[in-house]
Amino acid sequence: MKKYLSLFLLVIFFMPRAVFAAVQENARGILVAVHQATLSSELAAKVIAVPKQMGETFKKGDTLIQLDCRLFNAQLEKVDAEAKAARAKLDNVQQLNRLNSIGTLDVAIAEADLQKVQAERLMAQLNVARCDIKAPFSGSVEQLDIHPFEIVQQRQALMKIVGHERLEADIIVPAQWMTWLAINKTIVLQVEETKQRLQAVISHIGPSVDPTSQTIQIRAAIKKVPVKVLPGMSVVAEFR
Repeated sequence: MKKYLSLFLLVIFFMPRAVFAAVQENARGILVAVHQATLSSELAAKVIAVPKQMGETFKKGDTLIQLDCRLFNAQLEKVDAEAKAARAKLDNVQQLNRLNSIGTLDVAIAEADLQKVQAERLMAQLNVARCDIKAPFSGSVEQLDIHPFEIVQQRQALMKIVGHERLEADIIVPAQWMTWLAINKTIVLQVEETKQRLQAVISHIGPSVDPTSQTIQIRAAIKKVPVKVLPGMSVVAEFR
């Protein structure tokens, strides 16, 4: 009897993993948004409108925060006038040069003056564009740190936004699984909060193993995200 048992264990030990393909391995993970950002102000100005509040959704290109742009519009108008004057001066200098009534140095100076004003006009246009902070992607407002009539400073955090259209799962698995884990391997994610099952594929495998826990982090991209599934939800990943 011992002889047959030893032979059985020996066969099991050397049997390829494919024979155990039906065995299911599970690991825990969390859903994260592919698109998420903290919007900051590039200008020091007063907030005049916040069209979207916490939890509200928006489309890519929607205005999320509007700043008082009167000063920057005035600066743009001033530079526009200076650009017209510089253009008229250059045209006049070029005409005089064709009549040999002025030197080439004067023409070069007039051209440089026009280029300088055009650069200032571009900066003024950029400042005007920065008054309307627009959504870089579709999603919803996760955190709002400002209100209308407040004065914001440069680089001040104003709003945190998150996209819902593309989610991924960060999963921690034993390092021993590296013998069979592979990019593009299909897995199933069981969402604990909603009890929904999602199809996903492994998109990234961590470059190093945690020496203490002997685990490695992988990331799985979800093929189709249901409406009620949100970033931060917990999942159980099923590997077959």
